Amino acid sequence: MTVGSSPELRTDGSRGSGGASARPRLRQVVSRLTLVAIFASLAVLLSGCEVFSSPQNTFSPSGTVAKDQKDILMLTLWPALAILVLVEGLLVFILLRFRRTKNSDVLPKQTHGNNKLEIGWTVAPIILLAFFIPPTISGIVDLGRTPKDAMVVQVNGFQWNWGFEYPQPDGTTIRAPIGSPPSAPTELHIPINKKIELRLHALDVIHSFWVPKLAGKTDVIPGRENHMWIEGTEIGTFSGECAEFCGIGHATMRFVVVVQSEEDFQAWLKQQAAAK
Repeated sequence: MTVGSSPELRTDGSRGSGGASARPRLRQVVSRLTLVAIFASLAVLLSGCEVFSSPQNTFSPSGTVAKDQKDILMLTLWPALAILVLVEGLLVFILLRFRRTKNSDVLPKQTHGNNKLEIGWTVAPIILLAFFIPPTISGIVDLGRTPKDAMVVQVNGFQWNWGFEYPQPDGTTIRAPIGSPPSAPTELHIPINKKIELRLHALDVIHSFWVPKLAGKTDVIPGRENHMWIEGTEIGTFSGECAEFCGIGHATMRFVVVVQSEEDFQAWLKQQAAAK
């Protein structure tokens, strides 16, 4: 007497088709859940990227130099992004379209080169570089040339703070108060829409002067005077920092640039002169 039924045994020793058909479905579910997990993780990661509110956001410049540098960057970024999407898209398409399947034991037709394609992807980068070179060189030359009518500020970098000095026409020097970063950083005050020449000196080790929203980085080297210039086009306070590891206190070597009206700047200068 038959008490119950059992799965049918195949000639190869395996059980009936129920378990075999369930396995592909399980793999399909696992693959989809994996994709969902990947995209969910990316969404969580991107949610923490405060691009526009970040004080280090170079894509939202507040100065002439930073804007020119951003324009050069964007000139190369968009074509590079288009090439990235094209190449990665082709890779994904090829991997999916020509992937090996269970029933494909025959070796597909092999391709060992394509002269036209190889010439094309050799010539195309040359044309792109020829397009990028003139504006890049022009930007480097213009930004490296200090404007003649710029106001001079002496910048002294030392472990682990900054000092700012303002030479005056009468031969005196007005010094900004040294702060206590990171809670009370030293302030570099400049008038709005005024070109400022920064003469950079290091008093001990190599530092790097960087105000992301106003200009790129410039090394500050012992025994050598480096130059850069900035111009604030928006009134406000902008974060700056040392961008070169310079010792145990490097992380706290911060300062702020205060861009203010000409009247407020002159009033601040008089206040510092009176406090000497």
